[in-house]
Amino acid sequence: RVGHNLGKIHDAEVASFELQYFEADGKTLIRTERLDIPGKTFRKEGLGKDVTDKFLAGLPGVQKEGCDGLITSARWVVHRMPEHTRTVCLEFFGNPKDGVPSIVEIKDYMFAEQKRSGTLLAGLEHLDDRYLRAVGYSTKSKRGGFPKMVLIGDIVGDDPDAVARAASEVVRLANGRAGEGFTAISPEARKKFWADRKKTAAISKHTNAFKINEDVVIPLPRMGEYTLGIERINIELSLRNKLKLTNELEAFFLRGSLPLGKAEEAADMPSPETVQERTDEALAIIRAARALWQQWMDGLDVTQPDTSRSFFEQLQDYTLRASWKTQIREPLAALFTGSVFAPVLAECKAIHKRVLKGRVWVALHMHAGDGNVHTNIPVNSDDYEMLQTAHEAVDRIMVLARSLDGVISGEHGIGITKLEYLSDEEIAPFAGYKAKVDPEGRFNKGKLLRGGALFGAPDQRQADLSQAYTPSFGLMGYESLIMQQSDIGAIADSVKNCLRCGKCKPVCSTHVPRANLLYSPRNKILATSLL
Repeated sequence: RVGHNLGKIHDAEVASFELQYFEADGKTLIRTERLDIPGKTFRKEGLGKDVTDKFLAGLPGVQKEGCDGLITSARWVVHRMPEHTRTVCLEFFGNPKDGVPSIVEIKDYMFAEQKRSGTLLAGLEHLDDRYLRAVGYSTKSKRGGFPKMVLIGDIVGDDPDAVARAASEVVRLANGRAGEGFTAISPEARKKFWADRKKTAAISKHTNAFKINEDVVIPLPRMGEYTLGIERINIELSLRNKLKLTNELEAFFLRGSLPLGKAEEAADMPSPETVQERTDEALAIIRAARALWQQWMDGLDVTQPDTSRSFFEQLQDYTLRASWKTQIREPLAALFTGSVFAPVLAECKAIHKRVLKGRVWVALHMHAGDGNVHTNIPVNSDDYEMLQTAHEAVDRIMVLARSLDGVISGEHGIGITKLEYLSDEEIAPFAGYKAKVDPEGRFNKGKLLRGGALFGAPDQRQADLSQAYTPSFGLMGYESLIMQQSDIGAIADSVKNCLRCGKCKPVCSTHVPRANLLYSPRNKILATSLL
């Protein structure tokens, strides 16, 4: 880097680099080259992060995901931490769409404050209500109820009075958006505020600890639309799960021969006619709930004449609820009373538990100042249908992000699983660069390429999920089918919890260089060390 601005690269009008090429001995200089890259091209304009441009004006090593060589050394710019810090915790109640604009207001205010007094917003993190429930968040507000989202941020500077004023103003901005704010000053209090943010892995505690984490970047002014889109996806997924429940309950009652308990007296056993009557009534309850929920699903966006609001809006603010407890379980409990019918209710509850375990939903936490949203979907790796539903949700999330002028990755890169969401036109500049600097495809062969012949490199086989040993939908789909059809019991239980981290070195195949060498991070580390 030539003429480093000692700040964010996209803030520089032009970022200049000198490239030096050496012989294999690493000492004999062959040639030099200078790259002058407009700072604004390092990310899509209007976004806080963006790592989707793999070409990046031909800058070697940066955002190339290991496809043009190995980084062997680096130099860092370290900034001194300001002397004073206050941590704010902002709780927002009501519709998230109303609270999300506060992120833009806070960022704009702190940007201006940085110019005035040097006070900085050092971090601003967001957790939605699903994350808050997963981490066991304790509401700080006395108003009652549970927040729909929480923002946690550090305000730092060398002037303690300026830091205090900025923290107070940030709280005031939250108050204007139906939010309440709290400020921590001491290190101990600040640590408590940040503790919940460190527990984000708890989002997958109801599954077998596997979650699909798709990071996208959304323009901050459109973040409200994104959260609204995710809420709509969640409501659809919830209704789909509820409808599946009604189908399985219906199948249970249609099978006949309901499981009955014992009666103290033979005369207390219900007659076949009575059992059939109860069965018919149960089916009527289930079908009525299904018809209502299906009506909501089919007309989510239709404005209802009696309320002048759509079903989606009413489900979002809980005016309407698709409730297993009140609409099915309680009526069935009133119908099947007594110890004789206890096994029937027990089986209904077991069906509900099994179906609920396969419910897919989306949770959000974000680096709010950058608009970088981690969109997480907890799944069970032994549930094939759940994985496919999650994959469908990811497709919708990517379409939603791009429709809002966002990008599909701000931190995680493209890898293998996100390549399908980039167009050939977006990949082409990188493919040309790859053919020039690594024509034999020695580094990450085929990675970030789609159809080698398209880019004049027919010898470079594209890297896709069919060849990858990675926690991907393809592999886990096969695993889940095997486990569902298998009676190997304990072995299946141990395998289904595998996250392919490679830490079980004596037995984990991801740690051994094999045909999958190109795809396992641990294999890459091992192979690189052998060089």
